[in-house]
Amino acid sequence: MRILLTGATGFLGMETLVRLAAAGDEVVCVIRGDDPAERLHQALDLVGVPDGHRDGLSAVAGDVTDPLPHVGPVDAVVHCAASVSFGLPLDEARRINVGGTRNALAAASRAQARYVHVSTAYVSGRHPGLFAEDDLDAGQPFRNTYEQTKAEAEAVVRSARDVDSVVLRPSIVVGESDTGWTPAFNVLYWPLRAFARGLLSEIPALPHGRVDVVPVDFVADAIAHVTRVRRDVTGTLALVAGEEAVTVDELLDLGAAAFGVERPRLQRLPDPAESAFAQRSEDAARYVPYFDMDVVFGDVWSRSVLRPAGIAPPPLSSYFDRIVAYAVEARWGKAPTARRVTV
Repeated sequence: MRILLTGATGFLGMETLVRLAAAGDEVVCVIRGDDPAERLHQALDLVGVPDGHRDGLSAVAGDVTDPLPHVGPVDAVVHCAASVSFGLPLDEARRINVGGTRNALAAASRAQARYVHVSTAYVSGRHPGLFAEDDLDAGQPFRNTYEQTKAEAEAVVRSARDVDSVVLRPSIVVGESDTGWTPAFNVLYWPLRAFARGLLSEIPALPHGRVDVVPVDFVADAIAHVTRVRRDVTGTLALVAGEEAVTVDELLDLGAAAFGVERPRLQRLPDPAESAFAQRSEDAARYVPYFDMDVVFGDVWSRSVLRPAGIAPPPLSSYFDRIVAYAVEARWGKAPTARRVTV
């Protein structure tokens, strides 16, 4: 296959590229900057793609906020690029996440190619209860401009009737389940680091609230599968733990055992953002709302498509110690290493 990939130098894009390279696909990566080939080379070094698997990989200069470059015929456009910043002004977040989606869709339409869109389960915003794969606009308020613009981007995909498309919604993505490796230390990692240091005496969270976490290998496997194998699949697949996601209580037990520290107390507040915990830093204020949730992500369609192929998220308890061990070794992002497992 010949595939156009955006976001190839990002965490999830790199892991997706590993799988496409291993399958022998020709992948053209749209990369920002004056030297896209060098940036691709650096990403491939970081993610552990050996020289012998790079022949079909190339880079072209481009930015998803502009029309994507013409690269000739492609079978699929895989759109992983996005701003994952929670604090961008709405206009800027829209320019990247919504405008970028329009440009990637236009490239797929022009090539009459399949379009694979990577979204987020948190288009659910603050929706309580079950949020199914068919749900999108349920009148939910959003925590930040990231959630809002990713929901708006999905609406753009749904409105594109001339493109064969599939939308994938991962939840909180952490390191690889077998090695713990990650170059990105956000969302779950910030509170874990504070937990390890014994800095959390109490946190504002629902004890029964679910913290939906999946490893990056599961998500990248799913992206590659619907791009290469299940090209008949359309609609929306939630790449989540769903009803098997850990609760806040269970996550605290895992952390206490891993770090050998006392569990913090749970503090229920009308607005967690006003808690002393959230006031510690911008990171705390940014991530604390994700531990005070009353949503469960439905994944019926995802299970029916992926599980027959052996693609399923392992329980967090089965790899929690590995992601923690790698985070400690990498000094929580200050000294990351290259991916050890190569294709």
